[in-house]
Amino acid sequence: MNEINRTMNAREWALLGALSLIWGCSFFFNSLGLRSFPPVTLILLRVAIGAAVLVPVIYLMGHRLPRERGVWIAFFTMGLMNNVIPFWLIAWGQTHIAGGLASILNATTPLWTVIVAHVATNEEKMTGNRLAGVLLGLAG
Repeated sequence: MNEINRTMNAREWALLGALSLIWGCSFFFNSLGLRSFPPVTLILLRVAIGAAVLVPVIYLMGHRLPRERGVWIAFFTMGLMNNVIPFWLIAWGQTHIAGGLASILNATTPLWTVIVAHVATNEEKMTGNRLAGVLLGLAG
């Protein structure tokens, strides 16, 4: 079966639902945190707490943190680009709009991803079902 166009199973749908709940809660907690902290402080705390939780998990799993400088530069760059900057921009945005609206706008990310993937790749072309999903998602 073509791995790209396969159907999700029940476990994958459950994991997606759990991820949606976790991701959605971050907007609520951002709203609460922004009452006491500016966006940059809130996000630095959020990322630091995440690191404080994940580093012991790495050691409990029997792994060690790398010592190579290049690996840490890559970690820093990826953390900045994939976590710190987007989280900060979302939190900053929430100082101007409600957390609910921010979460709705952020929830359109998969819809835009389908559109961008159609234009940017040869493997992820728009199908009738995908177009219907994008249109239903945007209408919702």
